[in-house]
Amino acid sequence: MHTRLTIPERLKDLRVAEKRMSLQELSDATGIPSSTLGNYEKDENVDMSLGNLLTLADFYQVSTDYLLCRTELREHTNKSVSDLHLNDDAVQILTDEKYNPRLLSELLSHESFHKFMTDLEIYIDGFNDKGIQIANAFLDVMRYKLNELGADSTDAFTKIFDTSHIETEQYYINILLEDLKPIVSDLRNAHMKDSNTASDIDYQSMIKNIIDGFTSPTQFATEDTPEASNDAYINGLLLLFCKNLEMKITQLSVEEKQTLKEIFSRSKPAKEHRKLRRRNPKL
Repeated sequence: MHTRLTIPERLKDLRVAEKRMSLQELSDATGIPSSTLGNYEKDENVDMSLGNLLTLADFYQVSTDYLLCRTELREHTNKSVSDLHLNDDAVQILTDEKYNPRLLSELLSHESFHKFMTDLEIYIDGFNDKGIQIANAFLDVMRYKLNELGADSTDAFTKIFDTSHIETEQYYINILLEDLKPIVSDLRNAHMKDSNTASDIDYQSMIKNIIDGFTSPTQFATEDTPEASNDAYINGLLLLFCKNLEMKITQLSVEEKQTLKEIFSRSKPAKEHRKLRRRNPKL
């Protein structure tokens, strides 16, 4: 995902996610033609008139700077760094954008993040450690009493007490992971259709097509000589190269093909093929 929203993304986000309006409904509400609004949401380089900019800012009740992605703040425009109660290292990280600031903002503002931070603080401060120790002590006493009554390690109740001990570290890790699951799931789902999110490619079919093309006998010479075999293998590498780049081999000139073939002939796979061919000419 982008580190910051683009202007078209912000405009569409305000219209769809916040106002839940169609382009025509927005046009009716603002007086701006729907085709113009659509262009604003598609092309970042489209010039927006000052009048339309002010109209949209007033309609969405945001500043023009927010609308133009010059700031991420809609309400806390006068807050100073000291108001955030962060240390120097945290401020420097945010300033350097070592982490995606957009994703970080969405993480912090997620409705479940408060629960994660509460459970994290409980774990770090050890507020519940004594409760876990008491529970484990109770299990130990019950296990001891069973031993006094003659129960051995195969007894069902003995096994229950043995396996019911709470490991403090694992206990809190499980809680924190459960807190994070809905957050990361929501963030992932929210950005599935982003322009720079990995597309839903059928990699199995893609690889099959590459292999089918690579092994197709029509692509190569059939002459049963080491030279023909090596040339066929290099042609295969050339075909594989083109298919990986989603281009047709016919797009290459004779000179380009020759240059690539000379480069591929020096590759490790080509050298290994020549060695194998020399060892077994029947291949």
